[in-house]
Amino acid sequence: MVTKIGIVGVSGRMGQVLSQEISKNSSLTLGASYSKESAHSVSLTDLFIDNDIIVDFSNALLVEPVLDAALQNPKPLVICTTGWDREALDAKITALAKKVPVILATNTSIGAAVQRYIVKVVAKALGDDFDVDLHESHHRFKVDSPSGTAMTLLEDIKEAKKLAFDKDFKAYSVGDGARENNLIGVSVTRSGSIVGEHEVSFTSLDEQITIKHRAFDRALFAKGALKAALWCKSIEKPGLYTIFDVLSLQD
Repeated sequence: MVTKIGIVGVSGRMGQVLSQEISKNSSLTLGASYSKESAHSVSLTDLFIDNDIIVDFSNALLVEPVLDAALQNPKPLVICTTGWDREALDAKITALAKKVPVILATNTSIGAAVQRYIVKVVAKALGDDFDVDLHESHHRFKVDSPSGTAMTLLEDIKEAKKLAFDKDFKAYSVGDGARENNLIGVSVTRSGSIVGEHEVSFTSLDEQITIKHRAFDRALFAKGALKAALWCKSIEKPGLYTIFDVLSLQD
């Protein structure tokens, strides 16, 4: 049976790449999809009625209307959009997750998910004599800064350090003077057509461990999003999930 997938943000960079990936799979078809340009002919309500699964690659301002439409016509939803206020929309996300599977994925790259997993393990294992630094790079048109993936990595590190050493670590902007203890350096590059790079370094006075993920092609994000969407369909169990669940990585 063919699975219909609808895209929020179908005319955007990632929406177009995802459309191409769907067309390569005979078991998938692109259903009614939404963009600002086609909003007069396809509404978010149409999108949720017409499709089996929805993938959101839109923008932060559109996430709440997407959730509102989903609550009216619940379908499995993969939210890949970044930069939106999770706390402000938590009630709607929780309500939807009681009806259908919902995946929150700031980065749908399989490699980036494995990077997150390794970073959490290393952050727990290394003592506070290791300084932690996070740097991310993206193309010059990316709006949110730091990226959603960087913010997720930052929260992963803070949580791991808290659990392992019962100490609160805070982010700071590199270049604000001499480094103090229990800080995580965060820096950003916006340049050219960089698809996406995230690097986490743990550095002591004696050695350094660096864990880096570099994306070469946006297709990898589309492939990961499709993997997440089909996983949603396969489990058929309402709940709030992450890419770790999709890959069976123990959080």
